[in-house]
Amino acid sequence: MADRMLIEVIGPGCPFCRTLYKRVREVVSEKGIDADVEHVTQLRIVMRHFPFTPVLKVDGEVVHRGKWLPNKEKIHTLITRERPA
Repeated sequence: MADRMLIEVIGPGCPFCRTLYKRVREVVSEKGIDADVEHVTQLRIVMRHFPFTPVLKVDGEVVHRGKWLPNKEKIHTLITRERPA
């Protein structure tokens, strides 16, 4: 059995970040994905990714960055694709 997935939306809390966070939570809920979804706003972490926020990380791997926000179908693809163990 796989461990619970960790999905992080990293950004300062701008409208883009909040929208991405909302879409990710909706996808996880609608698709019944076993995951913890966190919105990381700590400045120290956000600055590591600046100016490419918001950043979407799945189990520590960056799968999306930037203000072009993926739709819910693309988010589902990004968070469910196979990753190296």
